[in-house]
Amino acid sequence: MSKWLTSEKFDKPLNLKDPVLIEGLPGIGNVGKIAIDYIIDNVKPTLIYQIHSHNFPHSVFLTEENTIELPSVKIYRYKGKDRDILFLGGDTQPIDEVSSYEFCEQILNFAEKVGCKEIITLGGIGMPSLIKEPKIFGAVTSTIAMKKYKKFKNIDFKINQKIEAIVGATGLLLGLANLRGMEGISLLAETHAHQSHLGFNEAKLLVENLNNILNLNIDVTELEKANEPDKKSEKSAVDESKKTIKKIVKTNTENKSGVYYIS
Repeated sequence: MSKWLTSEKFDKPLNLKDPVLIEGLPGIGNVGKIAIDYIIDNVKPTLIYQIHSHNFPHSVFLTEENTIELPSVKIYRYKGKDRDILFLGGDTQPIDEVSSYEFCEQILNFAEKVGCKEIITLGGIGMPSLIKEPKIFGAVTSTIAMKKYKKFKNIDFKINQKIEAIVGATGLLLGLANLRGMEGISLLAETHAHQSHLGFNEAKLLVENLNNILNLNIDVTELEKANEPDKKSEKSAVDESKKTIKKIVKTNTENKSGVYYIS
């Protein structure tokens, strides 16, 4: 049996208009996952693709109905104002090198099949302490992508002064996509690299940047509430993020600033 169990959730050709893929999977602070889950909960996109894998955690989740479900990664389609947007989210991602490469190739095979030529990945830059005013940094595939994204003023492109590597799907998807002639950007939010930290404020900043880039007009009020310690958000993004089994935190011991590798 294949260790990658994929299924397409459509019967007719999608005929997507200039699609862009946005990834947000579990990682440091879960900022990418929180952002994607929040957007999915707001725009109610259509599920078009799903992956289960022997490389995902050997466990099942219990739903509110007390039924079980395997960890999975899903791609949803949303018809935006100007183009189709594909949201890649899920419960987990592979943590070993070979499986991570294989996983990203599976995603890119599907993205290429449906005509996707642009990818945006979301992640966190792990910091040793809480950041009151986190910044969003950008890493791009090429000078072509730089010209496109540098007009967005809330993105700091001096990322090579901050980190040396982007770990996991957040980085690999862009790197492997570039080999296929795809362009894109990784949006990385400074976040606290502590296992108990959930970066709702950082996720809010990512959503706001996606609003600017893709004209999404997502209301971030619930993320603002979730960031306040005395209030609880009822959005599913909060509950879903607490499911995460593992986070990838890898110390960059050579960096004098005490910054961590991101994922």
